[in-house]
Amino acid sequence: MARIGHALALSLLVASGCDVVFGLEREPPPELADYDRCGAFLYNEPLRYAVVTHDTAAAWSWDDARLACHYRGMDLAVLNDTRELGMAPEEAVWPFWIGQRMIGSTSETVDGCPAVTTAVSARYVAADATACAMVGAPLEVDGASCDGALPPDMEPSFVTSALCETPRPESIDCLGQDPLDVSYILSDAPMTFAAAKQFCAAKDAHLVVVETQAEWRFLAKQTTEAWSKPFWLGSQFTQSKWETVNGCAGTYSWTGGTPGVPANGSCVAAQLRASTDEDAPASMVLDGVAPTPCTEDLIYALCER
Repeated sequence: MARIGHALALSLLVASGCDVVFGLEREPPPELADYDRCGAFLYNEPLRYAVVTHDTAAAWSWDDARLACHYRGMDLAVLNDTRELGMAPEEAVWPFWIGQRMIGSTSETVDGCPAVTTAVSARYVAADATACAMVGAPLEVDGASCDGALPPDMEPSFVTSALCETPRPESIDCLGQDPLDVSYILSDAPMTFAAAKQFCAAKDAHLVVVETQAEWRFLAKQTTEAWSKPFWLGSQFTQSKWETVNGCAGTYSWTGGTPGVPANGSCVAAQLRASTDEDAPASMVLDGVAPTPCTEDLIYALCER
């Protein structure tokens, strides 16, 4: 397991497969009237960031790394201030891609928000070529060839990892609500994803989109103590990324490490397992989520409103 290290308090949640998932301490959330999608406030959501490592000894392009983030419902991270840059994982995953690049004299980010570096160095890039941003050392953003290749005398001589993050909420409504203030409705019978969407719409609700770790914990508790049923999430894989029924960027706790290409289906369902707790051997535990064929008819609808 790769270690996360820095003076900043990082909260490690999961390190399965090739992912390390963690978050930062959060500043007070913005008031409604002051919400700025590109603001520098950070989250203590453990599912907010993930380090994804490339498992072959070959160059890994910026575009392929970004697609790997999309497979997780995330995007390449945009480092908005020195705190985010300073929280970078330790040497085991350097150098890693981030969501910034330099095209000519123009710096752009994947989410359109300002980055801590206003220009990306092109010292590892051929003249006039696009420089894709990587973090190669503590507090150091460099530009590399977007195919991931570095000079042969460097060690390693290619970009090995990517830092992904959950996209910033488009509005304050997507920051997540207290789950105690949300009404959840579980269907009496299992159904396909399409039928589950219709079921929720008839209840003036929509399939659940999990936006915070607090909501994950609440749903895990309810799964064990109340419904013990696998349920659909309101997410579907469209072209190259996961999109949700309410337009907010959901968070995902993938089982078995990472989803990779969602070859098993283009929808998402909760995965349950039997509890190993001797005090409650018959209960079920929410084990995370997995890509699931949308035509699967053994999953229940879980609505929220």
